[in-house]
Amino acid sequence: MTLRPLLAVVAAVALVAGCAPPEARRITIKASTSTAANEPAVKGLEVFAREIDAATGGRIAVEIYPNNALGNERDVIELTIIGAVELTTPSNAPLATFVPEMLVFDLPYLFRGRPHMYEVLDGPIGRRFEAPLAERGLVLLGYFEAGLRHVMTRDRPVERTEDLAGLKIRTMENPLHLRAFEAFGANPLPMAYGEVYTALEQGVIDGAEAARSNYLSKRFFEVAPNWSEIGWMYLVQPLVMSERFFSSLSPEDQAAVRAAARRAVDAEREEYQRQDAEALATLEAAGVRFTHPETGVLLELAREVWRNAGDAVDLTLVEAITGHDIEAP
Repeated sequence: MTLRPLLAVVAAVALVAGCAPPEARRITIKASTSTAANEPAVKGLEVFAREIDAATGGRIAVEIYPNNALGNERDVIELTIIGAVELTTPSNAPLATFVPEMLVFDLPYLFRGRPHMYEVLDGPIGRRFEAPLAERGLVLLGYFEAGLRHVMTRDRPVERTEDLAGLKIRTMENPLHLRAFEAFGANPLPMAYGEVYTALEQGVIDGAEAARSNYLSKRFFEVAPNWSEIGWMYLVQPLVMSERFFSSLSPEDQAAVRAAARRAVDAEREEYQRQDAEALATLEAAGVRFTHPETGVLLELAREVWRNAGDAVDLTLVEAITGHDIEAP
């Protein structure tokens, strides 16, 4: 077949596809996450994929890309805004660079526990971020969790709050995380996640903060065998979809997406709690040394971080979440 007739056939096929009703077209959702394939976020996305497949009779398929396969979190958020990626579930901090109000979720000791966190995220406070996210081209579908964060150390355990003094602790590149560990007396050092194992092994850092599941899955316990359960924050992991993509769907498909997302959020949270408990037993069997410092002093130091965070977050929102009156300095 010559080029001209071939182009005519391609154009005709495209025209027919373009004229097909929305409910008849096969649609693919690319879902990106930074987490490993065996971690809870991927399990949640797998539930989303099954639910949307069942609701649409296989017309909408989901391709899951773990381990930052489509790019780092910030880059993927930008791709989601322009519609090149349909769905992503980044850590809260990278998303807060686009919607600064969301940085409030990165304050230390903000939530009293999982029930309190879920109540906040699933209620009016969590929903208040729908509008600013929509202004940036993102649809908020819910909130995954990325675990309760503790501290690992390579040489000596943290048995008291004072033991954090002077330790070089790796944190995310997040202003509130840095302020928190400075307040705790440590020397926080932002570092790419992929560099942490080697940095611990070589003594570049004394420790790092992480959730139990990360500590186990990345085998950090091999080079940092001391695990201090200070529970300094619950990491929030929003689930967001490209508004360009979402608005191209029929109302029925939009409803299917939202329903699938609700089930995915429930499944991811349940999986995180299951893996958290399972990791505890596995780490104990591996010989990890656990300590449980009294955290009352850390909580008071965290409240100082809250009071001094007025340049970064809405203190009235902190008051609404914590139930504490915040007087800025």
